[in-house]
Amino acid sequence: MPQEEPFHLAFEADAKDPRLCRVVVTAENVRFWVSLIDADETQFQRVLSLKRESQSDQKLPAMLGNYQLKDDRLEFKPAFPLVRGNRYQATFDPAALKLATEKPDRRLQATHVIPLPDSKPPRVLSIYPSGNQLPANHLKFYIQFSVPMQQGDIFEHFSLFNKTQGQLVPRPFRHTELWSRDGKQLTLWFHPGRQKTGVNLNVELGAILNAGQDYELRISPQWAALSGHASGSEVRKAFKAVAMDERQPEINDWKLNSPAEGTRAPLICQLGESLDFALLHSQLSVQTANGDQIAGKIELAKAESVWKFTPDTAWQSGAYQLVVGTVLEDLAGNSLQQPFAVDLSKQPEVSNPVGDSVTLPFEIK
Repeated sequence: MPQEEPFHLAFEADAKDPRLCRVVVTAENVRFWVSLIDADETQFQRVLSLKRESQSDQKLPAMLGNYQLKDDRLEFKPAFPLVRGNRYQATFDPAALKLATEKPDRRLQATHVIPLPDSKPPRVLSIYPSGNQLPANHLKFYIQFSVPMQQGDIFEHFSLFNKTQGQLVPRPFRHTELWSRDGKQLTLWFHPGRQKTGVNLNVELGAILNAGQDYELRISPQWAALSGHASGSEVRKAFKAVAMDERQPEINDWKLNSPAEGTRAPLICQLGESLDFALLHSQLSVQTANGDQIAGKIELAKAESVWKFTPDTAWQSGAYQLVVGTVLEDLAGNSLQQPFAVDLSKQPEVSNPVGDSVTLPFEIK
């Protein structure tokens, strides 16, 4: 008859949430656990460990969690829920128990995958700026997804390809993750130190973008949503780098087209250049002459160079003002307050007022 195994290794998942999982080793004799009665976490890990399997050759560390002895069971509960779609491997090494027994010290291993829910893979809905020409000192992208995405160590999923030179641009991104609260919008920065002329990184590695050359921002198909589903298809945004933009936005050049009284036609503001997508939503508002804010919807057009505001209720005749926060920036980080790259050797030329906000008056007739 086959010899009965002294240990049994298994995964046990919570019935309501399979991400909440524990690893259990059952022994045929409770005395096998004597050496672990006063063990610390390091000793426990030598006996039982859980690791996420890497898609590359990278060796990942054992997961942290809590160990507990219950009669004939050794249990390990991970500190964090497991991720759907990932593959996990548990390893039990009875040799680390140093048992005085003739039973074979055969290492046991078990793998576990939490199935993906029945949902669609993530999609990139939009990438801003939406235009296909960006200044050579462009700073950041806003990437919007259909569902919340996995966070942490995301930069392996991004690359910048120089189509003119036929090669990847080395180290283009600032490794700081800036997410919206719902996990569906990422702000992806080019490294500012490489976009400022004369700064160390700019001198050592050169500028990220060169005017006149064509590029692609690429997003890997392996990047997954919180559900565990990977997108499955690469996303590319093609654009051409044009001359650097070192001028501040000039609000006095903006053109307002006022709608008629009694309608819900939009107020249209021609900005004269593409400005920052997120700040155009947060830094512009419409108020009455008394400072009461008008509720409504903001829309952008023509590569974020046109700002539209549609009120929730019909316009009434009277005086209004478009209030603009002076932190509003163009694509190169030049704000109404100051240019992004300041030459300290020159006397600053301040053409725009420095304050929290500026206003553009208009009238509804």
